[in-house]
Amino acid sequence: MVHGRRALPELTDLTAPHWTSGASGRLSVQRCLDCRRWSFPPSPCCRYCWGTDLVFEPVAGKGVLVSWTRVAEPIHAAPVPPYLVGVVDLPEGVRLLLGLTGGGPDDLRVGAPVRLVFEQVDDRVWLPLAEIEESDLFEDRIEAVS
Repeated sequence: MVHGRRALPELTDLTAPHWTSGASGRLSVQRCLDCRRWSFPPSPCCRYCWGTDLVFEPVAGKGVLVSWTRVAEPIHAAPVPPYLVGVVDLPEGVRLLLGLTGGGPDDLRVGAPVRLVFEQVDDRVWLPLAEIEESDLFEDRIEAVS
């Protein structure tokens, strides 16, 4: 499905709890009740123990930036470039590819703290985004090296 210029995820019984969870202000990710490990993307069975007793639970909503890129060329059913996307590690052990907000390319650093925010794109889908949080950590590192 496309909303404006943005491709939207297909809502199925398996994926809807994740893509609609932003309405509550908290991202829900699938978790196995047998081994208690988190799993993304949603799957009919646990990728670790093959258990089928899976639920969606909210995650902390914070993470760290692992990598990023600036998309400069137009892509079908995507926001108008340029825009930033990043790989974010959540403390629960889940890695997500998210749109980045709250800063420009010069504000990004590996290990930068992020918090999850949401963009409501239709009556059901809330896309998670990563918002860069301000941190003095990187200025401290630069001063120590200079």
